[in-house]
Amino acid sequence: MEKSLNLRELTIINEVAKILSRGYEFTRSLEEVLKVLYSFWDVRHSYVALYKGDVRALKIVKAFGLTEEEVDRGIFRRGEGIVGKVYKDGVPVFLSDIKMSAYLNKTGLRERLEGRESFVAVPVRVGGEIIGVLAVFKDFGEESVERGVELLMIMGTMIGMLYKLDEKINQEREEWEEEKRQLTKALSEKYSVEGIVGRSLAVRRLLDLVEKVAQTEANVLITGESGTGKSLVAKAIHFMSKRREKPFITLNCSAIPETLLEAELFGYEKGSFTGAYTSKKGKFELANGGTVFLDEIGDMPLSLQPKILRVIQDKEIERLGSEKTIRVDVRIISATNKNLVELVSQGQFREDLYYRLNVLPIHIPSLRERKEDIPILVDHFLEVFNQRYHKSVRLHPKVIEVFMEYPWHGNVRELENAVERLVILRDGLIRETDLPPYFFANLSSTEPRKVLQVIENTEREEILKALERTGYVKSRAARLLGYTLRQLDYRIKKYRIELKRY
Repeated sequence: MEKSLNLRELTIINEVAKILSRGYEFTRSLEEVLKVLYSFWDVRHSYVALYKGDVRALKIVKAFGLTEEEVDRGIFRRGEGIVGKVYKDGVPVFLSDIKMSAYLNKTGLRERLEGRESFVAVPVRVGGEIIGVLAVFKDFGEESVERGVELLMIMGTMIGMLYKLDEKINQEREEWEEEKRQLTKALSEKYSVEGIVGRSLAVRRLLDLVEKVAQTEANVLITGESGTGKSLVAKAIHFMSKRREKPFITLNCSAIPETLLEAELFGYEKGSFTGAYTSKKGKFELANGGTVFLDEIGDMPLSLQPKILRVIQDKEIERLGSEKTIRVDVRIISATNKNLVELVSQGQFREDLYYRLNVLPIHIPSLRERKEDIPILVDHFLEVFNQRYHKSVRLHPKVIEVFMEYPWHGNVRELENAVERLVILRDGLIRETDLPPYFFANLSSTEPRKVLQVIENTEREEILKALERTGYVKSRAARLLGYTLRQLDYRIKKYRIELKRY
């Protein structure tokens, strides 16, 4: 046998070496290696089984050309069948006839094969340790079996290198994550309030102001666009204040009809109106000693505003249907996305109430004003929703670039909802092509074309890579890319890709 590698063998080794250099996670690397064996060596069925301590057996971790059911059945005890024997002895095995009793057919794949395939299993090594087995089904025809086994032994060693590289990357990632946690914790001691995420100058100033305001008893008016987190700031003020042990009661002034809003705020006595079958305390009475958060205060009806003013000035309320005065001690935090000064000038909001509420104003910047916080917010929401839905979704850097350009009119709430939808609907690594079209439609007139060009260039590059790896055999390239042949032909014409012949 010739000792030097031929061109095809060198090409296969070179392609696997490229995978080593890309730094993919281990299972993704295995998938790419098995695709290389299919593309350049016509291995239509293959798998890698690694030893798993939890089941004390070899288990298929990645396969090509096998169904999910066949993969699930791929569990091999040490010394069991060909795969178990290779793992135990560390010696490659070639089986020309898989109908022999030595081949256990645990996956059930044999019934789907054409009958000309031989079975080869080689050990996967990390240094001197055997960690698993690489197994392939191949019709060797006139090819040298000895050279084929030798090539697969090299592949087994390279898979071991991928495993070791992934182990090192994971270790470094864990160390980096721990370092990031420690740094975040240190920063959080000064620049963090529960639920308020960000490291921008705007957020740091906001948190400094919240900390100062929380130590006072003055009423607070929080302004800002919808979705910026006004309710979070209100809660932060309460729970950092001396009133933290007392109730924090929220009422949305725009969500309750005017006829019911007064009863909700001040309570009522039995029989005070139709349907009042019993007495009920209002929000101010329930919050005695604590804080009342009046959200959307700009929608407070004019008829009720004098009664709110009385609570602030006299610290007294009266339930509907009662003349009895009830003393209350509450701090009022209110919030609005409207311009109260304009409402005052239009006669839709009392000027004296505005000044009583606006003792300490806090304005929350929009997400557009603190875009540097977007990556931090995305990381935070990914962690929350991955944990909630038991997933490990990640975002490609190009997705973050799109997020940085998107206007986010719904602010942090819109970003949170967008990340949650992506985690629910997608798996693994999310690319910009996975984003809904509205992300690009809402960019400036020049941005959609620029982003679309990036997407098209990326797709064209992936098609070219697949064609090169399969020797420009379109059917194989389509299978690698997950396209139908018709879809691939359409894209070849669209991108004017020249098909080379070998």
